[in-house]
This record gives sequence, structure tokens and C-alpha cells, in this order.
Amino acid sequence: MDPGAIAFQLIIGIATAMLYWIVSSGLTFTFGVTRILNFAHGAFYMLGAYFTLTFFEVIGNYMVALLVGSLLVGLIGAGCERAFISKIYHLPVPFQLVLTFGLILIFEDMVRMVWGAVPRMMMAQFTGSLSVFGRTLPMFSIYIIIAGVLIALLLYYVLSRTYWGMQIRAITADPEMAMCCGLNPSFLYATAFMFGAFLAGLGGGLTLPISSAAPGMGENIIIYAFIVTVIGGLGSIKGAFISALIIGIIEALGAFFVPWLAIALPYIALSAVLLLRPEGIFGEV
Repeated sequence: MDPGAIAFQLIIGIATAMLYWIVSSGLTFTFGVTRILNFAHGAFYMLGAYFTLTFFEVIGNYMVALLVGSLLVGLIGAGCERAFISKIYHLPVPFQLVLTFGLILIFEDMVRMVWGAVPRMMMAQFTGSLSVFGRTLPMFSIYIIIAGVLIALLLYYVLSRTYWGMQIRAITADPEMAMCCGLNPSFLYATAFMFGAFLAGLGGGLTLPISSAAPGMGENIIIYAFIVTVIGGLGSIKGAFISALIIGIIEALGAFFVPWLAIALPYIALSAVLLLRPEGIFGEV
């Protein structure tokens, strides 16, 4: 057994994990603050890819297009929260699922109307590769790992070092006491939903160097985002990061050792966690 091959697979697994983390961080953050199971998160991921692609074609700068496209998705998320989500905060979970699933269908049809049904590719970015343990590692893997770490640091800074982050933590920990202290829940919920949508759009734009933008592209990633969120613990940012690493690594090592079972490993991990610790690794009972 080649240790270099295993180490190489671990690097690939970490890169995959960072993509899962970027998308699931927004889903986890949104749920942690608003307690809404947002199936439309995958649609925001899709919009992030299309907006980034469109702005890149106009501006010609990928990083600027990524930022502008993600911010636009965030604004759309805030609009959805004010127009739709804010009406169902006190309703049972089935209402949340029906509404957010309806938003998925609306956004997918809008994408087909504006951009068409044919997948669209962006001119390659971050081309090239590195030689790692005698194997070729695409530059995209390095780029996505760096992006994932930076987003983790951004979330830590925003939640622990900014006034808005402190307000978010307060409204999450004790909504009634926070409102008695003068905090505005409508503003905080809207901005939290906007930030979650921004992270989803960022994830969609970050995949463009190796993937095409296509209607329905968010359906697969949202499944993994929910797996990561549930395993880590609903609403736990730290849990989502650790869970994403677990899923990415077991997928990569599974493809190396048991390729016939690799696709099922995330679901097996989810089942095991739900049996042993239903609230998730860092979830609260």
C-alpha cells in the first residue's frame, strides 16, 4: 500500500470537504439564526454560479465577478426572506419545506428563461497543477482549500468580533431577552438570511473553474449540504466544518479502498450519526 497515494487522496478529500463546507456553512448559519430549513439554498448556489459567469463575461475579472455575483445572490436572499420566509417563522416545518421547495422551482424556471437550459462553461481559471507525492494535483484543489479556510476565518471574525455578530449570537441564544434589550429581530433575520444566501452564491461561483452552470445544479449539492449540517448538528458552524471534513475524507478514501461503496459512504455516515447521536456531533439536545 502506497502511503503517498493515501496522502494524495486525503488532500483531494480535504478539497472536496471545503466545497461542502462553503455551501453548508450558509445553510447552517441560516438555520442557526432563523430555525428555517431552507431547501432554496441550492437555488442560491445555482444563482451564484450564473451571476458569477455573467459578470465574468462582462468584467473579465473572476474574483470581482465572484464577489459581485455573490453579493447579488445575498440581496435576493434578503428579498426572499422579507417577502416569503418572514411569514412562516411560527408555522410548522412542513410549511417551511413547501415554501422553500417552491422557491427552488421558481428560480430554476427563471434561470431557464434568462440563460436557457443548456449548461454554460466559463473560461478556465486556476489552470495548471502541482506534483504531490508523484501525482498531479490540480490547482483548483489548492484554490478551494484556501477559499474554505478563509471563509471559516471570515465567519469566526464576523460572529465573534463584530457588533452585528454579537447581535446575531444574542438573538440566537435568547430571542425574547434580545428583543427586550432593543434588538430588531426583523433586521437580524433578514441580514442573517442574506449572509447565508451570500455564502451559497459564493459556493456556486467558486465551482465554475471546474464545473458548468446549469439549471438544477443545486439539487445535488444541497443533499450533501444537508448531510453535513445534520451530522455536524443543526445550527452548529463548528459542527458543519468538522462534518464536511469527515464526509470529504471518507469519500476520497472510500474511492481509493472501496470504490464500489464510495457513493454510499456519506449516507452510511449520516445513518450512523442519527442512530448514535440524533442531534448531531455538536448539536444540542
